[in-house]
Amino acid sequence: MIADDREAFDLLMESYYPKTLRMAYLISGSYADSEDIVQETFIQVYLNRRRIREPQYFERWLYKTLTREAWRVCRRNKKEQPVEEVFGENTPSGASVPEEVMKNARDKELYEAIGRLPAKQRTAVVLYYFNGMTTREIASVMGCLEGTVKSRLYTARNQLKQVLESEQRMLGEEAAL
Repeated sequence: MIADDREAFDLLMESYYPKTLRMAYLISGSYADSEDIVQETFIQVYLNRRRIREPQYFERWLYKTLTREAWRVCRRNKKEQPVEEVFGENTPSGASVPEEVMKNARDKELYEAIGRLPAKQRTAVVLYYFNGMTTREIASVMGCLEGTVKSRLYTARNQLKQVLESEQRMLGEEAAL
C-alpha cells in the first residue's frame, strides 16, 4: 500500500510541479525560495495526505498549503525581490524578432510590477490571472472572504495600471530625447 501511495504521490507531484513552481515564484519573487516553497508544500501534502477526504478538493488544498508556505517564506525573508522572467517558455510564437523583443520587454515589466505588490495582493493576482481560479476559489485558498479577494484584485490592478502607465510615460520621454 505504501508503494502505491508513493507512486500516486509522485504522479501528482510531477503533474503539479510546474504550475506550483511558477505560482511560488510569482508570490515570492525568488527562484531559490520558490523551489524551497514547493518542496516544503509537497512534504506537507504528503505527510497530511490522509486528511483529504474529498479528492475533488485536492487542488484547492494544495494551493492553500502552497500559499501559506509562500507567505511564511516572504515574512521570514522580509524582502521584496524584483520578479524576472518567470515561465521559461520563450519559444517563438511565429512573431517577428522585434515583436518578440517588445512582447518580452512588456512581460518583464508586468512581472516586475507584480513582484512589487504586497504578498497577499500578488497571490490574488497570480491565482486569478495565471491559475485561472475564480474569486470564490481564491477566497477558499487564501482563507478570506470573497469580497476581500475582489478588493485585493481591484487594488492590485490599480497599482499595476499606475506603475505600467508611469513606465510608459518615462519610455515616451526617453524616446523624445
